[in-house]
Amino acid sequence: MACTSGSVQTVSDKTVAAKAEIDKLQKMLMDQEDANKKAFFDTIQEHLSNAQVTDARELTYASDIKTEYTSEFSLDKIAAVVKSALQAAAAAQDPSVKSPAMSPKAIAAYTDVVNTVAEAAKSSSTSSASLSFSMNRLSPGLFAFLYATSVNIKNEDTFGSEAVTSTAIYYRIMQSIEDVNNDTKFGEVLIDANNLLNMKQLQAALTDDLASGKLDIDEWMRKDGQYSEAVQTIQARLAADSSDHTELAAASSTNQAVVRTAVQKLTAMGEAHKVAIDMSQARLASKYY
Repeated sequence: MACTSGSVQTVSDKTVAAKAEIDKLQKMLMDQEDANKKAFFDTIQEHLSNAQVTDARELTYASDIKTEYTSEFSLDKIAAVVKSALQAAAAAQDPSVKSPAMSPKAIAAYTDVVNTVAEAAKSSSTSSASLSFSMNRLSPGLFAFLYATSVNIKNEDTFGSEAVTSTAIYYRIMQSIEDVNNDTKFGEVLIDANNLLNMKQLQAALTDDLASGKLDIDEWMRKDGQYSEAVQTIQARLAADSSDHTELAAASSTNQAVVRTAVQKLTAMGEAHKVAIDMSQARLASKYY
């Protein structure tokens, strides 16, 4: 399935050239389907082996494509599709699995995982590349895997000054009966704590992109604001939980180093970047990263 954001669809509906460009982007990803699926499955097997899971069986596998402007954050359509697939797979679990498959909170948290993985694929910063694959143990015996990759095009005559990106996201949900007996801690708090770190890593990468000239200050402001809203949503869920997750959501020295380097570059680039510099310095001072 392929879906297009409203703003890009509006441009596509107006000109033949825009529609042709969008079709070209989506075809590029569709042509890579077999290779991406193999890479995805190979990585899944590696992670399952590391987790000592030997009996995993597939409950569902699918892929979807979303086309949007680079600064657009909303991936609701893809996140909703993955969420529905997850709920269906949970309902289809082996009857011997007595524990509830997923709580509403865990499903909400996993929606943010989908968004983070897809955003990482869209980022041009090497510091966020590791986030484009995700493995989560959602409940005893239930594992969800995600992988995303993107292609983009920039044509000012057709789409204006901003690039348009097509993102393919692959998802596979698997079950392990052996894992039901594993007492390893799981739950939405762990997922959310990891989401919080990953979203902040994307913010750090965004500032790195700004300093590298890969986006302008207006794009940075729009997207940073959207990331900040996502961070606040996740923080609110964590704050509502009584568990101690302080260590899980600790600051990252890697993110801090990325942002410090970016601030140094931005400082030499002039007054136009002052808002990004001031915000980044405040975040560094507060150990936000």
